[in-house]
Amino acid sequence: MLGMAQGCFDQTISYLQERKQFGSRLIDFQGMQHQVSEVATEIEAARLMVYNAARMKDNGFDFIKEAAMAKYYSSVIATKTTSRCVEWMGGVGFTKDYPIEKYYRDCKIGTIYGGTSNIQLNTIAKLVDAEYKK
Repeated sequence: MLGMAQGCFDQTISYLQERKQFGSRLIDFQGMQHQVSEVATEIEAARLMVYNAARMKDNGFDFIKEAAMAKYYSSVIATKTTSRCVEWMGGVGFTKDYPIEKYYRDCKIGTIYGGTSNIQLNTIAKLVDAEYKK
């Protein structure tokens, strides 16, 4: 999911750097910059969660909760990112001329086939409950 978010974001940033409206690149508008910054921060947060779960596993720690959190959050961010990217590109975001529509579709199935978000939330809740019973 993280790779889909990053790939879609990368493709869209290139478009925003090239496309002009009112004589300026789309990425130069402050409203667009704030949205891009928000999504970039969320992608980085998801990446750090994935890296943390991997680090914990590599070092022999219990990592199931962190892995479930990383998977859940990554799927939320991928969904948000791909949706925003379609919006930022306007009408061409839904065309097959750009890969954004495929990222958007693939992201949705990604929240289902690897363990639904609700299953991840159940796992997280059970493990949090267990932590506080100690």
